[in-house]
This record gives sequence, C-alpha cells and structure tokens, in this order.
Amino acid sequence: MIRRTILFDNQCGFALGENSRAPNPYVTWRFNEQDGQRNYFWGHYMNEPDMAERDLLNRAEDYQRRYHVQEVEQAPDKETYLYYSTQRPIDIGTYPKSYFNRPIHMDIYAGRQQVPGEAFQAWGAITYAQPLTEQELRDYELRPSRNNLDIRRQMDAQAQVVGKWEDAHHVPEQKRLTWFYSDFGSYVVKEYVTPKQLATSARGVELQEAARARRQAKGKQLIDEQLQAAQREAQEHRGPEAPNKKVPDRGER
Repeated sequence: MIRRTILFDNQCGFALGENSRAPNPYVTWRFNEQDGQRNYFWGHYMNEPDMAERDLLNRAEDYQRRYHVQEVEQAPDKETYLYYSTQRPIDIGTYPKSYFNRPIHMDIYAGRQQVPGEAFQAWGAITYAQPLTEQELRDYELRPSRNNLDIRRQMDAQAQVVGKWEDAHHVPEQKRLTWFYSDFGSYVVKEYVTPKQLATSARGVELQEAARARRQAKGKQLIDEQLQAAQREAQEHRGPEAPNKKVPDRGER
C-alpha cells in the first residue's frame, strides 16, 4: 500500500509503500506519471518505517537539487475510513497502529451493540485517515463501514454486474438488490442490502457467466470435432480419383 508520495512538476516523483507480509515491509520507489498512471521502479527496501521516511525525503531532495524541479502540492485526502471491532472490546493490541496510518478517533461502546445500517454487532469503532489493508482486517477481525470510499466504489461496481443480471432474468422488484437510476444511467444498491449480500450475489453472477462461457467453448469444440470427423469419413468413402486423360498434341494426330 502506498503511504506517501512526493510529486514534481515534471510528472516524476517518489513514493513510500508498506507491505506488512514482506521480508522488508517498507520501500521507497521512484515513479513516472502519465495519463493518471504511475510506473514505479528503483525500489529501496528496508525494515524500519523511520528509515523509509528519511530515505523518501533524501531521494526527493537529491532529485529536486539535480533537476531543478518544483514539488506539486497534492490535494489532501479528506476521506476517513471507519472500521468496527466485532469480536472483542477495543483495547491495547486489538487494532492496527501502522507508523503511517494511526487511528485518528475511537468510539468505545458500553457493550456489544447493533451497528446502524449494517448486518452485524460491534464493540466499538475506529477511524483512520487511510484504508486498512486486507491483511490488517483479517489479523484484527475488523469490519469496514459500508460508507468507506473503497467499499462504496466496490459496491458500485458490483451493483452494475448484479443489476444487469437482474434485468436479463426479469427478477421481480421486491426481490431485486438494485434499481436503475436513469439520471446517471447506472444501477444503485437498495438501501437495505448489505455489502456481504451484494458481494455474494455478484460472485454468483460471475460464476454463472464463467460456467456459460465454458459450455459455449465446449460446444464449439464439439462442433469442430464433429466437422473434422465428417470430413475424415467423407475422405475415406470417396472413390479413387480418375486418372488424368492424356490429350494428344497436334503432332501426334
């Protein structure tokens, strides 16, 4: 996960990344940016976050001094990310505290209670400035809020898959998980549908489509094999070719 970036006015820059499962969990890269896409290269790998942060700043300062470029001020991410502790009360050691992504707010409930708009209960909620990784969610058994930016984007993509399938199969309105929002020309998740319900449905649609594609490919292969067999059989039952009749030239007449 990218934790910090420094971008210059020539569309080049440096980034600091973190992967808690890697032997050297911190890395700084140089990158080039084109059409909104970044190409990362020349990684410096290390074990300590403060070393990685110093390396990031040193590389950026050296590059700026060499090439006389100016740093581009990047808009801060105003989104926050909320996660629920569903298995235990919030206490020391029950939530991730990355060097680059520490909690900015906590709500500790008096007891385990139902989370409004979600299909689970929790002991409390923790807010971060950046999204947690999948590994962190598994390690601490946290559940993300459906209002988190990354979850909203994920659900929006899944809604398009499920909505098209529901239309194609004429699913009754009371059983649908989505409805079509004509103003934006896209499908929207119904308010009562949970992220887990939508993800399960989207996965089911993807499996059905994959199975249909395999059947179509198998059917095409079978037809090709049948055509080849018919051609071989026709070749075997074909009579011997008639010999070419020699036509005398005028000198032989």
